[in-house]
Amino acid sequence: MKKFWLATAAVVALSGSVFGDSIWTGSVGSLNTIPTTATFYAAMGSYPNTSSANAQIPFWNNPSSDVLNGDNHYTNVGDVLAGVSTGTNLIGSNLSGTPGINQTTANIIGSYFAYTATDNTAGGGDPVTTVSGTSATPSLEYSFSSTATAYNIAVLFADSTLDTGVAGSGTVFGYYTGSGVSISLHPIGNPISNNTTGTPQTIATNDVLEPSTTVYGFYATVCYQYIGGVCYESITYTTGAGNYSSNITSGNALLAGEGWNHFALFELANGEEVLGFEDSPWALGTANATEGEGDFNDVIIGLTSQGGVSAPEPGTIAIMGLGLAALGSLGRRRFLKK
Repeated sequence: MKKFWLATAAVVALSGSVFGDSIWTGSVGSLNTIPTTATFYAAMGSYPNTSSANAQIPFWNNPSSDVLNGDNHYTNVGDVLAGVSTGTNLIGSNLSGTPGINQTTANIIGSYFAYTATDNTAGGGDPVTTVSGTSATPSLEYSFSSTATAYNIAVLFADSTLDTGVAGSGTVFGYYTGSGVSISLHPIGNPISNNTTGTPQTIATNDVLEPSTTVYGFYATVCYQYIGGVCYESITYTTGAGNYSSNITSGNALLAGEGWNHFALFELANGEEVLGFEDSPWALGTANATEGEGDFNDVIIGLTSQGGVSAPEPGTIAIMGLGLAALGSLGRRRFLKK
């Protein structure tokens, strides 16, 4: 009987394992280890940050215009995830130490997506491209290859005047398939509302985004001018299919930020993925670029895989086979005894 329960437990445990969708092989960039100091004091410059491109390493480590709980402008996405801004552990087992406001005792465990250590950005940069017209592809771009993973999706944090939560004026988050004129947008949940409480707000449960092998990415559409119930100026930012606007004319200053990446991506130790979004339309070097290239805390999304119907890795299949074989052997013995 003991052998039976051990074999059964092995199969049950494996059936509860989770396998997240993987970063698509055509993505531009690579995973880099997250720095071990939660508040990144050494890299962070004074606020406002109007220094040259790639001055902050990693690229999302900018001083913030947001001052939360007296955190002295340390409200970029890294500090939010480390609990420096809220004093709350938003990412569970992916955080070591005890989070606390303005403390350095908690460290994020995992990687962030950026360029490699051998390039001219020293492994953390987010290069700016030259933009003309109303569409551009960011230098750093990434998509995902679906394994039909089911996700629980939550807003971990959101802090922007553009996060109104109102249809038409609020920032809309979702995922896309395709690119260019054939891009298809799929919103997730309602327009984003501000959430600086330190308590995640679930927007989707056990959600399989796309069938296996589908390549997809994430997007956010931001409304910059909302008058009389109509959005007159908006931009859609994507992780890997370019940034574009269909209602802003060429030459408008709002288009300055189309040429840089607006999403920070974290792949945490337990497989959870986190997206940090920056809604500022102002490129570095313009009069309004008070945060350099952004603090990436305007919307922070957590994606926790629930297993879905994805295919296990070969090693896992072998182990699962041993468990099933053990069950079969035990069943055969019982049959022979009878």
